[in-house]
Amino acid sequence: MSLLSLLAGALTVLAFAPFDQVWIIYPAMALLFYLWSSASAGKALLYGWLFGVGMQCAGVSWIYFSLHYHGGSPPLFAVLLIFFLSAYLSIYTALAGYVVNRFCQTGAALKLLLLYPLSWALFEWLQGIVLTGFSWLQLGYTQIDLPLSGFAPLIGSHGVGLLLVMSSGALVLMLIDTSWRKKALLLLAVIWLSGFLLKQISWTEATGDAINVVIVQGNIPQSVKWKPESRLPTLQRYRQLSMGHDDADLIIWPETAVPGYQHNMQSYLDDLSLSMKKTEADLLVGIFIRDQDSGRYYNSLVNVHGGEYRKRHLVPLGEYVPLRSLIDFFNHFVQIPMSDIASGAYDQPLLHAASQPLGVSICFEDAFARDVRRDLPEATLLVNVSNDAWFDGSFEPFQHHAIARMRALESGRFMLRATNTGISSVIGPKGEEMAVSPQFETLVLKARVQPMKGATPYVFWGDLMLVLGSLVVLGGFALRARRRRVNV
Repeated sequence: MSLLSLLAGALTVLAFAPFDQVWIIYPAMALLFYLWSSASAGKALLYGWLFGVGMQCAGVSWIYFSLHYHGGSPPLFAVLLIFFLSAYLSIYTALAGYVVNRFCQTGAALKLLLLYPLSWALFEWLQGIVLTGFSWLQLGYTQIDLPLSGFAPLIGSHGVGLLLVMSSGALVLMLIDTSWRKKALLLLAVIWLSGFLLKQISWTEATGDAINVVIVQGNIPQSVKWKPESRLPTLQRYRQLSMGHDDADLIIWPETAVPGYQHNMQSYLDDLSLSMKKTEADLLVGIFIRDQDSGRYYNSLVNVHGGEYRKRHLVPLGEYVPLRSLIDFFNHFVQIPMSDIASGAYDQPLLHAASQPLGVSICFEDAFARDVRRDLPEATLLVNVSNDAWFDGSFEPFQHHAIARMRALESGRFMLRATNTGISSVIGPKGEEMAVSPQFETLVLKARVQPMKGATPYVFWGDLMLVLGSLVVLGGFALRARRRRVNV
């Protein structure tokens, strides 16, 4: 049973991009729920943890590229670090089963259709909160092209994941209790038909005129990005790719497209500003900003005509070391450029470009719905800039693209993604792909996009209803079970 749990967890990676074998997620989760339904609390903890280890080790194995190939880490250290990260993240999967089996003694039907799904959603949410969170392999991301995604503007990715695992629970119930088959089938039909109907609704509306956008994909290999001899060719390439777009309203460069600090590159930025003024276009440039007083630096997106956004949600071990006393130990094994930077203020004013207030996220910030929601409903467009060159030919860029699609769907906004080596894209307000670049090509991506106003229900309440509802239901069943034990 333990081996089955581990294998089922590992197979879930096939449901995520780029494999997109979405059907696998349902029997995988059904197997986990089946094992939980007949296990003790301790066994449920073990099965859940092993499932999580398989899922996380396979799903985030791409971290190896940044640690070993670009960070210089010894292979064994990189593998161990990925395992320890996965082992930690799997605690949340383990607790999802343990809490129900330990505290909520009730029948199999309620566990499979309600308690396990609610507990899964609650701990998946918690995984994205504790220690700033690591919110990557949310099950809801696998549903972006399926009917369940219609619920995303209402209850977000965690809510979609809740309905997904509820569907898996219904499958288990139909197998172990024939008396529930018709009712479980009816429940599945209601959930999936509702999702399909919800996908037909437009939750936001157009505001102002559409604008012409140019996304520049410079395709600078990570292995040469920070070498001094690559700086001038990099700057020339980005400048050349950005010229000649006379009808462009907005041009966007990727994260840290300029390999240097703003104060050292000001003449270059001023020259770009003069060139952009000739065509009345705004240009957003990824660059590091250094505070001359403190010496700390910020991963930033700058409008060459004025205005900036400083990244707020940093990558643990990639952009900062959680316990700064450990930095010497970590740097002994891994040498990642710009790996101890400062976090931007959470109350930053919105960056404006093309006369639009923008909801900006840098790199994996868009993996956190709360970070994207922070700029809504004021922002009329979403912009994400990333440098997925850290992960070479792995499946990380495909997973990241799918995450961005979910953020667009949850918020009812166009999402504009500029990445160094791909995948760059323009995503519509229903999560649809409007334009997508191939990887590892130097190119510009052009599109005409419509600013949007208004707010989806999820923008208003976020995960609050899901979290509170889960706590109330799970707490209620736990209290009832405790009273029964006392009265026996």
